[in-house]
Amino acid sequence: MKLSIQRAALLKPLQIISGVVERRQTLPILSNVLVTAQDNQLSLIATDLEIELIGTAHLDHIEECGSVTVAARKLLDICRALPDDAVLQFASEGEHLILRSGKSRFMLTTLPVSDFPNIEDSPFTSEFIMAQGKLKQLLSKVYFAMGQQDVRHYLNGTLLDIEQNVMKCVATDGHRLAYSSINDADIGDAKFRVILPRKSVLELMRLLNADGIESAKICIGENHFRVITMDFTFTSKLINAQYPDYDKLIPRNIENTAIASREALKQALARASILSNEKFRGIRLQLDKDLLRIVANNPEQEEAEELIHLDYQGNGIEIGFNVAYLLDVVSTIASENIRWSFSDPNAGVLIESEEEEGDGGKNGSLYVVMPMRL
Repeated sequence: MKLSIQRAALLKPLQIISGVVERRQTLPILSNVLVTAQDNQLSLIATDLEIELIGTAHLDHIEECGSVTVAARKLLDICRALPDDAVLQFASEGEHLILRSGKSRFMLTTLPVSDFPNIEDSPFTSEFIMAQGKLKQLLSKVYFAMGQQDVRHYLNGTLLDIEQNVMKCVATDGHRLAYSSINDADIGDAKFRVILPRKSVLELMRLLNADGIESAKICIGENHFRVITMDFTFTSKLINAQYPDYDKLIPRNIENTAIASREALKQALARASILSNEKFRGIRLQLDKDLLRIVANNPEQEEAEELIHLDYQGNGIEIGFNVAYLLDVVSTIASENIRWSFSDPNAGVLIESEEEEGDGGKNGSLYVVMPMRL
């Protein structure tokens, strides 16, 4: 391999793939990036055996095609440290890759290309196009409710449930549930239910462009999920399991409803959480007519109390919650007011935007948080 490339052209794909590369790997080859030069294009591939990420860059000049694997973090750090207008020259010499730029020279150790693993390329049964921003928006409204290292491995991810032009995203860790859906005619007649692993969801949220209308090609197979954009190709293995029937977890027999200012509630919960138990994070919500009292205390005999005026005409009720779960929800909802719906202190509370139906419709989000005993 022998080529030259602008620093800026190389830096972008390196930054894209860096999220997949773990600093501490049991297999040394997984710390490397596979660099391939061919047809005036440089391809960079990183994988952790669960996710494969490909970034590309245009080459200014190529003398000799070829492939090498080199430490991804070191290559990225070198690229970042060079001047903005620098030009890098690559040359492979035996078991090393020589990088030159101006008066700088770096010699990096390479590992055999044959040792670099590839994610099995199984056929995809469904393909459609959707705006990157739509997919990112869906994931950003539910990701925080995913399990973390739960023995029920299917909870350590997000369910994508697609049918009749509607994409639904669901995440739950057993203590709370987050649901978001969107209607998109471009989905067509695609129909499937797949579970994306936690790391894949977080990585996609980092990669997808939320601002523009740039499109992404979504490919779904029995074992893999792929997103193709102009900047990257992302492939992830899927969690092979049956996801719980989330519809049964959404409260239906609503007896009491309260409407509160989202910002006022968020600030009050944040202040009260300061004196909550650091381990269990429990707080008490005491609802009475047009008034919410939030109480938090801890083993040091300290106590915080917040009073909020809201729209509530039901009977007095007291419910305990993990304050972190409530803060996650009110921080995600964007509307000015939020609606709380519940039946009794032992059932989950349904939280949604005041403007949205939130009943499993074609557009909207809803959240269920289970109470805790204090």
